[in-house]
Amino acid sequence: MRSEVIHAQSQESKNFENGNTICFLGDSITHGGQFHEFLQLYYATRYPNIALTFHNCGIAGDNAEGMSYRFKNDVLVHNPTHVFLMTGMNDVIRTLYFEGQASDEIIQKRKNALTAYKQNTDILAEKFEASGITPIYLTPSTYDQYSKIEKVKNLGCNDALIECSKHIKSIAKQSNRLAIDLNTHMQDIMHRELQKDSLFTIIGKDRVHPETTGHFIMFHKIISAIESHSNVAQITISLNEVKNLKTENCDIYELQLTKNKISFKCLENSLPFPISKSINKALTLVPFQQEFNQEILKIIGLDRGNYDLFIQDKLINTFSAKQLNDGVNLSTESNTPQYKQAQEIMMLCQEYKKTGYQLRSIPFMVYKYLRDYTGPNNLYSKQIHLEKKLKKIEGRPFYNYIKKSMHDYYETFPRQDSLTDQLKKIERAIYMKNKPETRSWSIVKN
Repeated sequence: MRSEVIHAQSQESKNFENGNTICFLGDSITHGGQFHEFLQLYYATRYPNIALTFHNCGIAGDNAEGMSYRFKNDVLVHNPTHVFLMTGMNDVIRTLYFEGQASDEIIQKRKNALTAYKQNTDILAEKFEASGITPIYLTPSTYDQYSKIEKVKNLGCNDALIECSKHIKSIAKQSNRLAIDLNTHMQDIMHRELQKDSLFTIIGKDRVHPETTGHFIMFHKIISAIESHSNVAQITISLNEVKNLKTENCDIYELQLTKNKISFKCLENSLPFPISKSINKALTLVPFQQEFNQEILKIIGLDRGNYDLFIQDKLINTFSAKQLNDGVNLSTESNTPQYKQAQEIMMLCQEYKKTGYQLRSIPFMVYKYLRDYTGPNNLYSKQIHLEKKLKKIEGRPFYNYIKKSMHDYYETFPRQDSLTDQLKKIERAIYMKNKPETRSWSIVKN
């Protein structure tokens, strides 16, 4: 028994088109973060026919004023079509918050910090609109003032970030732009899980910087806001119906049905999102797999028994007739050829993030520690200036981080062009290797 060729229209992104350039403007949570890496991986696997360029424009310790100052030379230089903005964690000046009674002076400083935040984010919004860029506003991520981990907490800091969030949402509303509330979403998860474990956190030991779990939760919230829930692909074969084949986001060719074997060729229009061990905890906290990573094979009407699934003549797994009748999610099968292809894309995205992070050591120094520099434009003179600044912060908690960052700057500066070329090369490799392939499938009764 044979069936006609079945084509399914490929999915399209709701917000991005081929050739778009997307910048992520923010502080250390962007600078060293992973949420944009997950976004790059998602788009490269889900929409392989659109090539997007991603730029990390985060700088550790930055605030809205600093982002406005460097906007032209650090963001516009990339000619972006879109920019994600997330700021607030440094704007509120976390050291102004603590347990106990605050003085009138401290309370006024808190108010002044929030006023400056509002003024500077307003300026950024005006720059986005004047530049013809589509902004996507992210509220600040959560400051963990809730968990009972050992780190002393700046009580009230997240309350200030909630005020920042309200303003960001009002900016977006005024200009009819999208705002994504990360803070509330992360809070909700924290409060839910803290009822089970008082030491639970999705942020990290410093209460500020989300670790991989937190970044994946941020990514899930963002992708849920900018794209519709969708399957990687779905194949449904109904053995007892005349119209026996339904597909979603894939094309089926040469379907053959016999008593003990079903075979066909399949071209899926997307790849599954590969799952690393580092996001296992996050997957228990958000429904990413159910909403965005279903690669379903469903066969209705099989005789009782077990069936082997082969793709490209390789045994993938053995399923019961009931499992296949209910539908199996192949995105959890890490030995399929399409999953292995997606893993290659994941490794390239990781390399892209790593190389981009190396390059960020230059703007980090330029805009945080060389902003007041007026000397000769050579590395030697700048190094003298930076060493003087380093001496002034000796003994401070962040001394070693800044010392390493300066060393990274000295190492990266002469390699800037070659690293930029390497970044472009990695991007080209992503979009060469992310194209799905037609593969032979067979389901055989054993």
